[in-house]
Amino acid sequence: MDFLPTIMEVLNVERPLEQRSWAFDGRSILPLLRNATTGFKWADTEEGPRSVGYQFYDTTLNKSKGWGYRFGRWKYVEGSMSCLHPDCQKPQLYDLDSDIGERVDLSSKYPDILEDLQLKFQKWHESVMKSRREESKCRKTELMLPQSLTSVSETE
Repeated sequence: MDFLPTIMEVLNVERPLEQRSWAFDGRSILPLLRNATTGFKWADTEEGPRSVGYQFYDTTLNKSKGWGYRFGRWKYVEGSMSCLHPDCQKPQLYDLDSDIGERVDLSSKYPDILEDLQLKFQKWHESVMKSRREESKCRKTELMLPQSLTSVSETE
């Protein structure tokens, strides 16, 4: 999830112009790597705290495999591969600041937060599916090489 933005920052490259309007899932962890011993903390983005969506194995949402969304201190989970109990298949909400082991489901105590995270997950999932359908297919047929490599190959 954060590999591409990190590698791009290390190499000091940007996405091709035709891809700049596409969704970009993840962010560079280079600031974290550079400041690992100084207690680096992620800054909130325009959208709020650091967030990440996840699903397992395929693009369809399948409760027997599960999916979820992390937003700041909160984590929304629905479905599971490792837990077959019916409670594991329903939407769950955890406060990871006080419950890193995800033992206390807070979905009934904070239904508004659960609903917000479900909507954020849906928006994230839709952007991933749109990317898979439309953006992952380059429209140009020629290989897009950096200008420095193009000039080298032309002189040989």
